[in-house]
Amino acid sequence: MLLPLDPSYIFVIFMLTLGPIKTVPKFFFLTREASPAFRNRVALQSTLLATGVSLFIALIGVYVLGKWRVSLDALRLSGGLILLLSALKVVTNQSPINTEPKNKITIDTPLSASLSLAFSPMATPIIITPYGVVAILFFMSIAKSDDTFKGEVIALIFLMMVLNYVGMLLAKRIMKTLGFPILGLIGWIFAVMQSALAIDVMLSAFKSLGVIKNFS
Repeated sequence: MLLPLDPSYIFVIFMLTLGPIKTVPKFFFLTREASPAFRNRVALQSTLLATGVSLFIALIGVYVLGKWRVSLDALRLSGGLILLLSALKVVTNQSPINTEPKNKITIDTPLSASLSLAFSPMATPIIITPYGVVAILFFMSIAKSDDTFKGEVIALIFLMMVLNYVGMLLAKRIMKTLGFPILGLIGWIFAVMQSALAIDVMLSAFKSLGVIKNFS
């Protein structure tokens, strides 16, 4: 089976790998004791940084992969494996990434400290995840010289960044309304979906390579 490449499919992949579902609870946890001005500043800075990183990956990273002659099937297999490992850690209740800042953020933390938190861990690896990097590279590699498809991928990347930004601005309200248990359940459901997607991606690569014959 060849993976569908319509915008709705790419949107689902990006929601799982770059979207706000994973960002909101981690942003809230990291900034829950900070001042509103500090939270808003981190949200804006991390969004801008993540957008810059994702565009660099989309425009420069794919060029480097081309120079290295990395195949689409290699991207599928590596991306599927990373997706699966990350999803399994969530499903088995293990945190895939240590996002605890070196210094605890409090109401007295100066605004000047926001950039450090915005860059790491917020922009990377919370917003721009390792599997998100693979997703961007994969779709941009498929696009090649198709400017329309490239435009759709980049537009969806921008959409994910906007959703992350809005989610961070509303993080306190979202967490107050839903709470950690419900968001945790949503995250667990998405992790199960992500693991199924990961296996599907890897099976697609094996099908393309001729390793298996009867996958559709």
